[in-house]
Amino acid sequence: MLKFRYKSTGSNKRPRLIFLVPSLAGGGAEKTASTLLPYLVQAFDVTLALLENRRTYPVPDKLRVVAFSGRLDSRAAHLVRIPCHVMATVQLVRQRQPGVVLSFMEQANIINLLSSCITGHRAVISQRIEPYRQHAGKGLLGRLILHASRLFYPMASQVIAVSAGIRRVLVGRYGLAPERVTVIHNPVHLESLRDQSMSLPPAGIPQRFLLHVGRISLTAKAQDVIIEAFHILHQRHTDLSLVLVGEGPDRRRVKRQVHDLSLENAVVLAGWQDNVAAFMSRAEVFVLASRYEGWPNALAEAMACGCPVVATDCETGPREMLGDSEYGLLTPVDDPEAVAHSVERLLTDKSGREYFQKQARKRSQDFGIEYIGPEYVRVLRNAAGPELD
Repeated sequence: MLKFRYKSTGSNKRPRLIFLVPSLAGGGAEKTASTLLPYLVQAFDVTLALLENRRTYPVPDKLRVVAFSGRLDSRAAHLVRIPCHVMATVQLVRQRQPGVVLSFMEQANIINLLSSCITGHRAVISQRIEPYRQHAGKGLLGRLILHASRLFYPMASQVIAVSAGIRRVLVGRYGLAPERVTVIHNPVHLESLRDQSMSLPPAGIPQRFLLHVGRISLTAKAQDVIIEAFHILHQRHTDLSLVLVGEGPDRRRVKRQVHDLSLENAVVLAGWQDNVAAFMSRAEVFVLASRYEGWPNALAEAMACGCPVVATDCETGPREMLGDSEYGLLTPVDDPEAVAHSVERLLTDKSGREYFQKQARKRSQDFGIEYIGPEYVRVLRNAAGPELD
């Protein structure tokens, strides 16, 4: 059996919580976990369990952290490790005896629920995106996750949906009981973003630029639409650049499109950046052209930095965040001309731009960790029952 070694926090007063996530590297869900952890450790004696030992986001000092595997570089590696991760979770639950186990993302959710069949622990899962859109057509692991989510999600003590749209999907398409699905938006650490926004971005970033932050995935994030929209705009705004922050599997395809449109001198592929707020606070407009979303963290962060935003009205996420273009401009999915038109409106209408800057900051206050954190604590305590009272 696996043996876990961890530093004790020295506290026996706070109720115990295991927080199970795939990793703390690179994605929106992982960043949300990192943002949430400092708040959770105030209310719980937290053990952070990583399926894969990868970290780019920070964790609180002296947090108990265990990793079940090293770096897993293929979907096949993730697939074959699932039984090991289930048994590792079982052992950790038996050691720590938590009141509840919270998990993020489908693979961790399924492992949480499978292990609860053995230990009987209360499992709270957080669904970040519509599972079918995320995993359809992605081989055996994708099919397994889709089948298992339909089979095991109803066993959860509580399901946290990051948006009302995701809640509708879980209740309507997956048959989950409405009373077991609670909407809690992803938190934003507003004070930290304000501090980070004061820093300068790296050298070589253009003076006047549009910004997109997200995983380079054309299927989901549709950077191809953003580049096409920018190509339209660049013909009228030759001093304008486009900065794409992020890494992902479609980077080569994006570079090829930039080359084919002769935009090499106007598009910057900035890669992974630790401080995106420094870009957001200086961008002319933040652009999100996603084909599907759950609750786009980068959009909320850009709004918190006072950057006017344009986002596609995909099935879940942006409309709930922006209203009917009340806090930013919504455009149809897969419509580069509409994206270009909305961006140009913000570039050329000074009073409109200032209005949406104020509206963005105003709306972002609703996502502050000081409001979202207590919602997580409430759901986790309710799921654990009287043992935490």
